[in-house]
Amino acid sequence: MTDHSPYDTPNQEKKIYSLDDIDASLAYSYANYLNWLFDDRVELINGKLFRMSPAPSSLHQEISGNIFSA
Repeated sequence: MTDHSPYDTPNQEKKIYSLDDIDASLAYSYANYLNWLFDDRVELINGKLFRMSPAPSSLHQEISGNIFSA
């Protein structure tokens, strides 16, 4: 049987400034997420980290709106 250690609490965990510093094979909690200070868009689903697509640009949104209203 594998010995599981509890999640670190926000006060115990160091701040993370780069997505490259995170091991994607581990499970994380919301408390871990609160210490991630990088600009990359990520989602935390059932403890697993997923990169998100970048948000569409304002030009893309404007063109999409024009097509929708045509």
